[in-house]
Amino acid sequence: MNNAPRFRPDATVLGGNILSMLAAMGPFRRRGEQILADFGINGVVPDAWYPLAAYVGALHTIGEKMGPNTLYQIGRQIPNHVPMPPDIDTFPKVLASFGMAFDLNHRGGPPPGTTITFEQLSPRQGQITSGTPYPCDFDRGVITGFFQKLLRSSVAVQRREGTPCKAEGADTCTYVVTTPG
Repeated sequence: MNNAPRFRPDATVLGGNILSMLAAMGPFRRRGEQILADFGINGVVPDAWYPLAAYVGALHTIGEKMGPNTLYQIGRQIPNHVPMPPDIDTFPKVLASFGMAFDLNHRGGPPPGTTITFEQLSPRQGQITSGTPYPCDFDRGVITGFFQKLLRSSVAVQRREGTPCKAEGADTCTYVVTTPG
């Protein structure tokens, strides 16, 4: 499990994130609950805090047992279950919101504003570098879900070739985000 060393062992995640995982699992929800229980997470409520390392471990196990598309679909559900920054309704604002949203839903990580960074490349294209401890497919799903929910638009999210990747042991992954113009 890559739990980027920048996160303290006592780092926590808001329950809404975990409930997103369960909601995305649909008919396999009980399996998700069992995997969470194996990591010591039971009876999740939206506004309580849970061990980040345990949640990340559960996500990795789900990825191993159920595949990368399941992680992607779980990530896409996150915006439907967590507090969102207000007044985010343009491409630049959504692009800039990921770090803020992460900071609202996690405790015990690096200084606010440093886990997820962004760069706008054009009016409809940007780059997001994620230093979260989450699996790459999960991150890609979260990015897709945010853009789809906040802009009500389709979006293409692809890993930037030639950049470090968490799946290969790096602390970050970089994604190129493009919306139709």
